[in-house]
Amino acid sequence: RGEAAMVRKLTGVLFTHVAIRLSSVRSMAHTPTECTYQCSDGVKLAALRWGCPSSKRRILCLHGWMDNAASFSRLVPYLLEDSSADTEVVALDFPGHGLSGHKSSDGPPQLLAEFAYYAVELIEAMEWRNKRDNGGDAGMRTVVGNVQRSTAADEDKPPSIRGTDDDVYDKIILVGHSMGSGVAIVLAAAFPEYFSSLILLEGGLVARNSQDAARHVRAACQRRLKSNRTLFPSIEKSADVPRSKVYRTLDAAVEARMSTAQRMPGEQYLTYDAAKDMVIRATVPAQKTSQGRDSESVVFRHDPRLQWPSLQYYTREQVEAFYRDLHKSGLPVCLLRGEDGFPVDEWTRNSIKGILKPGYVRKLSGSHHLHADPDSAPAVARDIVAFLNEQGL
Repeated sequence: RGEAAMVRKLTGVLFTHVAIRLSSVRSMAHTPTECTYQCSDGVKLAALRWGCPSSKRRILCLHGWMDNAASFSRLVPYLLEDSSADTEVVALDFPGHGLSGHKSSDGPPQLLAEFAYYAVELIEAMEWRNKRDNGGDAGMRTVVGNVQRSTAADEDKPPSIRGTDDDVYDKIILVGHSMGSGVAIVLAAAFPEYFSSLILLEGGLVARNSQDAARHVRAACQRRLKSNRTLFPSIEKSADVPRSKVYRTLDAAVEARMSTAQRMPGEQYLTYDAAKDMVIRATVPAQKTSQGRDSESVVFRHDPRLQWPSLQYYTREQVEAFYRDLHKSGLPVCLLRGEDGFPVDEWTRNSIKGILKPGYVRKLSGSHHLHADPDSAPAVARDIVAFLNEQGL
């Protein structure tokens, strides 16, 4: 009896030890790693990486306007619970956001096509476009199967969708939120062969009236003329021109970010936890104390030019063309919206339903940042996992 008790005790200790080790491994997989990449034009890209770099399933996350990679920090751990040992997730900071560098003073600070370019640079830098021969692992779903050489049947497809050789490449699951979903749509329409599926969170492309093109250029030029005098003072002027508002504490900056969300159209809100995740990544100490330590006051480090009107907006005809190309590519599309999310006008709703035709559509409890809110992130993850399971991904 004593020996049996001892065996049970040792077995319990062993199981406890194994459980602790497994928990430790899971915790490590769910803790992101900071990554930086130097682009060919000199811009530094920052990103958060979760999971194992050698994984076969790869997910690229693109954040919204004035957000950053940390907006996915609540969602990703739930996605990794599904298969953390075989999944790698990378969330990018777009130029001018988070810890990424800013565009040069003479470059356009924000165009969706420009952001798509930097996503391509990141994919190349991470070597996610790994070539596999036809006899290799076929477990990763491909958008166009074994890519064939261009044929007459391809003539009605965009050039980027036509087959070029007999090679098969690893595919990427592309996730975009808000502005990031617009970038994801542009990117996936241009490079459908890169991706296995597209997941849009509060997603879609913003379309503007083509008759307003000149007015948009005028507004952008006027704002740039006015703001450049502050952002890039000449040598003759004082170098002490204030460029960023100083917030007394981090909490004050978090409250400001929450207030910004509340001023957006509809019934939007941003929870304190979700806002803090992003604000921590988006701010730097405002100054040093007399002892050389960072003070409690902070400033946002994002590129202030991100708040300028854009020089270029897509017209309805262009948006329809992006949706049409995506639908022709056969790329599976998932669309998740929040009940209190960004209001969607009738034209946008009809064009998504009638042209893009996402195969998986859900409206969930939550606001525009439903993926970043600790209360709604689990439900978002469940639907993403359900969609991926439907696609065999």
